Amino acid sequence: MDRWDLVGVALTSALVLVALFTVVVLGALLVARDALLADYPPAIRERYGSRSERGRRVAAAAGLLNALVFVAVPVGGVLALRDRADGPLGFWPPFALGAFCFLALVLFDLLVLDWWLFCRVQPRFMVLPGTEGMPQYRDFAFHVRVLVPRPVPWPLLAVPGYGAGVGAVTCLVEAVVS
Repeated sequence: MDRWDLVGVALTSALVLVALFTVVVLGALLVARDALLADYPPAIRERYGSRSERGRRVAAAAGLLNALVFVAVPVGGVLALRDRADGPLGFWPPFALGAFCFLALVLFDLLVLDWWLFCRVQPRFMVLPGTEGMPQYRDFAFHVRVLVPRPVPWPLLAVPGYGAGVGAVTCLVEAVVS
């Protein structure tokens, strides 16, 4: 397997991960506007109040679906890499695949879902009843503070962490199967 095989599989896997994540997030909001209430700025959460029972159920279902997506996509990507490899993959190609996929997801979430859709476009299904027109919907900095919290920017550390998980599980599976 050469470098371009890895790049192609990583790009394809990242697109699939981003697409499925987006479908789950937007689908959850279309079913229950308050499903992702915990991800809204504090002033909006305070004015809106507590999440509805329907919102809780939809949030749980969305979390489960995203967990499945976060497992299934790298498994598919590693299997695609395996088809192109002459021998065992080892740690680094699956690490690169996982880290690239998660980085693409983080950037898409920030730039497209948060900044463009939530802050700029503000579709009706993202605006909670009773919070229309609040300036916090346009708080771009809030989304950066969530991505890079102090003192530990754990969401950014999740990028290499996800890659390390994909690489480690691949090595473990290769060691057990071989």
